[in-house]
Amino acid sequence: MGGDRVLQEQDRRSKDVPSVRPTLLVLALLYLVFVIYGSLVPLHFHPQPWTQAVTRFRAIPYLNLGIGSRADWVANILLFIPLAFFWLGALWSRGFLSRSLFTLAVLVAGLALSVGIEFTQIFFPPRTVSLNDIIAECIGTVIGVVGWWVLGGKLSRWYVDWRSIKEPATFAERLAWAYVAAVFIYGVLPLDLTISAVEIFHKWREGKLNLIPFATLPSEPSLAIYALTMDALMWAPPAFFWQISGKRSSLRAWAMTIGGAALLEVLQLFVYSRVTDVTEVITAALGGAVGVLLGAKYVSGLRPSKEMKRTAATSDIFKTLLPLALALLWMFGLAVLFWYPFHFRTDGAFLRERLHSFLTRVPFEAYYYGTEYRAATEVLHKVLFFIPLGAMLAWFVSQLRWTWRGLVTFLSLALIACTAVAIELGRLALPEKNPDSMDIILQWLGGAVGFVSGRLILSRKLLAGKSPKAHSSNLGRLIRSGQRVPQGSRGKA
Repeated sequence: MGGDRVLQEQDRRSKDVPSVRPTLLVLALLYLVFVIYGSLVPLHFHPQPWTQAVTRFRAIPYLNLGIGSRADWVANILLFIPLAFFWLGALWSRGFLSRSLFTLAVLVAGLALSVGIEFTQIFFPPRTVSLNDIIAECIGTVIGVVGWWVLGGKLSRWYVDWRSIKEPATFAERLAWAYVAAVFIYGVLPLDLTISAVEIFHKWREGKLNLIPFATLPSEPSLAIYALTMDALMWAPPAFFWQISGKRSSLRAWAMTIGGAALLEVLQLFVYSRVTDVTEVITAALGGAVGVLLGAKYVSGLRPSKEMKRTAATSDIFKTLLPLALALLWMFGLAVLFWYPFHFRTDGAFLRERLHSFLTRVPFEAYYYGTEYRAATEVLHKVLFFIPLGAMLAWFVSQLRWTWRGLVTFLSLALIACTAVAIELGRLALPEKNPDSMDIILQWLGGAVGFVSGRLILSRKLLAGKSPKAHSSNLGRLIRSGQRVPQGSRGKA
């Protein structure tokens, strides 16, 4: 009996994979382009004789990596994990023999791609060619393949369930955990891990272990306020989503936020390049409190009182225009954020030179000249700061009649794009900034993610945080009206 149950579960998991295979194939192709392109940036091609290139490749060195180069080693491993994971998922089939053959094919292809990239980098200085990179990328390929064998079915089922979620409580809960997972992944980058007591001691000597709150803030007040605000706001979203899910009390949602921040600081103790700071836990407590309060306000707003109903006619215009006003205010805040400290230069020669560099520089070139951690930080900043703008515009669209929503959705996405372009053009006049053409796309993607997420949350039919009595009443109205009852609702009622 138990064996039959296991076989049924495995069969159900295997049925989830074909439904996500098109998505995996698109991700695999896009990620392959990203790996090849990212490995050749800044695309400074220098031709040389074939025989000379082959001779150089045969003599590629194995470098002795110190703590400073550990991040590069780990970055190459991480680079190939999603590549192998996506491709094996896209090729996955139900037969064990075919799965084994596809696994072998992905492993061979990963090795061939790694060797091909390293050889091609000989023609693209200042890229570094070393045997270390090939070994690291092969390790990443193996981890990606093993990862799919172990987690592929579970993640496929999770993705299928995600697409079919109808209740906002479940959707908000999953958004919270997805956000926390992203924060933790970013928080341990660039994964230059260490368990050496000597290296941890060096971290403390270098000021990367701070146990006194607010002792390492910037001396300039505006920078200190900016740093504290950003650290606090980073932990507001999970507290907000946990609060509106209605599955736990406000105090517990707040405590989970603080606990997550504290755990991340402990983990960062073992990442050499990251700073462990008690201040981060305090700012997380503040951000969590803001998220919980906003979540409670959001949930209470879903249950109109009699007084609210009496004044609804006079406040409809205010409710409709409020999210648009907040979006415009956020656009102003983005300009302040990305243009600070406002050291603009307006002389024609400087602007022409900067514009020419901006238009001729290949995408992501500005990110190459720096550490992996710095590049990841810049990308996340560009994306995350535009998510609230998209969410506010989605809130505005949800207030409109159905006849206007399509047009205003298009205009909202166009407004996000115009905001991104305007910000990058302004950064051209700031000598200390390094604008990149790809920043416009990243910022627009952030706004689009915020817009889509906002529309998904606001379009849910069942309100989060309803009492059982309210839920039963709503269910009864659905049955009497002949509408389709969401799956699982009858059992809950």
